Amino acid sequence: MVKINAAQGIEFSAPATSVNASENNGVNISFNYGGNSEDVVNQATTKKNVEYTLKANKENIELHQPWIGSNYITFKGNGKMTYGELRHILGIPPKVLSETNGKKLTDNQIVKETKIYLDDIGWYETIPQSSEEASDIRAQRRYGNHYAGYSRALSNEEILKQLK
Repeated sequence: MVKINAAQGIEFSAPATSVNASENNGVNISFNYGGNSEDVVNQATTKKNVEYTLKANKENIELHQPWIGSNYITFKGNGKMTYGELRHILGIPPKVLSETNGKKLTDNQIVKETKIYLDDIGWYETIPQSSEEASDIRAQRRYGNHYAGYSRALSNEEILKQLK
């Protein structure tokens, strides 16, 4: 706050709380210049869904941390959940599960035992800012980049924290 005092000149005082204080309270203060507010909502929703799903399904999840290679989980289905539901609640882009498990899995199939790399969890679809960007995303997906047009909502460390 700036105060002007005729006798002593200009006085400047800063608020007592810092930017870091609001970050610790779970308030998203990131500024996305040219970004979309839906992306911020989708990121928060994806993160919350993944954390809740991992906690709620601990008995159906087996964590594998090999010495060499990427960490992954084995997700055992409950006999009702479909791959489409699993992809949605864990934030996994289309075709990733099929590629990881070496077989064609469709969204309407019931989940059995499925291998999921931690790197594949926690993605949310971003909103293209232009028709050119949308066209580029479609082209990248057509040529095998399943993550084109997606951003990551949480890190592998955050996922591991939920699993332990």
